[in-house]
Amino acid sequence: MKTRTRLATLCVVLAALPLGAIAADPAPATGGTPAAATTPGTAAAGAQAAPIFEQLDSNRDGVVTKDEAKRSADVTARFKELDADRDGRISAAEFRKTMPAK
Repeated sequence: MKTRTRLATLCVVLAALPLGAIAADPAPATGGTPAAATTPGTAAAGAQAAPIFEQLDSNRDGVVTKDEAKRSADVTARFKELDADRDGRISAAEFRKTMPAK
């Protein structure tokens, strides 16, 4: 009886392992790129913005506005420098060119 219980427990644990890997993967199961990397306003397909950019881009439209930038003192202080095309928004491409990778 103990052997069956142990075997059943082992099967449950082994069956649950792939679920943990799926939950930890930020990319969709289809093998695509994260949604933020494919939205308008971002650079070429497959290019990913820094994690801070993705955190600041709260509406996931691919750009950081002045309102969104207020969540980071550094980005707020450097907004004009980061906004290379002076359109009032920082694209992922502009962000990558100016902000150092962390």
